Amino acid sequence: MSCGSIGRVFGLLCSVTIAATAVARADEAANDRVIAEKTEIIAADPTNAAAYELRGEAYYLKHDWTRAFEDCSAAIRIDPNFGRAYNCRGRAYSAKGDRDHAMADYNEAIRLDPAYGPSYTSRAEEYFNKRNFDLAIAGFTEAIERSPKQAYRALVMRGQVYAAKGDTDRAVADYTEAMQRNPAAAWPYELRSTIHLNKSEIDAALADCDSAVRLEPASAGGHYCRAMVFLKKDDFDGTIRELDDVTRIMPSFERAYLIRGVVQHRKGDDKRALADLDEAIRLQPENSDAYKDRAGVFRDMGQHDRALADYNEALRLDPKSQDVLVNRGLLYMMMSDAKHARADFNSVLALPPTDKWAVDTAREGLGFVK
Repeated sequence: MSCGSIGRVFGLLCSVTIAATAVARADEAANDRVIAEKTEIIAADPTNAAAYELRGEAYYLKHDWTRAFEDCSAAIRIDPNFGRAYNCRGRAYSAKGDRDHAMADYNEAIRLDPAYGPSYTSRAEEYFNKRNFDLAIAGFTEAIERSPKQAYRALVMRGQVYAAKGDTDRAVADYTEAMQRNPAAAWPYELRSTIHLNKSEIDAALADCDSAVRLEPASAGGHYCRAMVFLKKDDFDGTIRELDDVTRIMPSFERAYLIRGVVQHRKGDDKRALADLDEAIRLQPENSDAYKDRAGVFRDMGQHDRALADYNEALRLDPKSQDVLVNRGLLYMMMSDAKHARADFNSVLALPPTDKWAVDTAREGLGFVK
């Protein structure tokens, strides 16, 4: 997918989904206070299951999955009938990618404490992670009906499920109701902006992003939202300005560096483009897109060996990427290496045709390779 005239070679995703930013909104200072307080309680009373569970939740919000899992497990060992602790451990399992154990813990949490609303939301989110959309919708609906305190988050999440299913009307309805439930929250505006942007309703998308920034000016999400709208409008200066705010507020959000690097290259500022892409790789070294995009910059700078090294790394991380294969094939053509170009183009055509641009380019490339 491309945004405006950015071009496919950079593999830029233009979604305004702010999941990573939303997670980052947790109050770090508050989490640290909880951890310190509960550590003192545990030191005085090592059998206090509630203290372990609350400290585990704080570690979870800090993305320290291992300590979260250890504390929630300790709470369960102390009190095997503590439903909230199972929900706590289930979230840690989910964050570590262990979906089956997460689901088992959520089910046990609900069995032990059917009045605890977050367990229903957690289970529905796990269905969403498994891409079982119908069960996810049913789960979020149950969470809304059972626990008014969970209604806001469950509505936002159910809206995302509807959006993933392509039912944008119901997604917008859920986001709008979530705004009514929590008028001070920016997240539903950011997500509704995604729907407007995908429909090319640029003014409506920007209006929602502006609302998000107005409601939470210290959050990265609204600025990232606006950056994606400006990118769609080919307003590169506006995109960079908003991404500057994102990286200032949330310096660990690698996607902002990745996109800003691509835009800097599009503007002809390769020095800044490479600096941003280097930072994206440092923050997330397993992201094949970052290597692919940096390879595109090196290629256009005439540094073919460095470009080839990055394409090779991108393919090591994602061996079946038709986008990377075809771009490496084009690089081989520029390097007058017909043998390897032909091999890459044929590799693209041997894979399921999931990327029309890559398939068409590979076919066209074979017509020029001698």
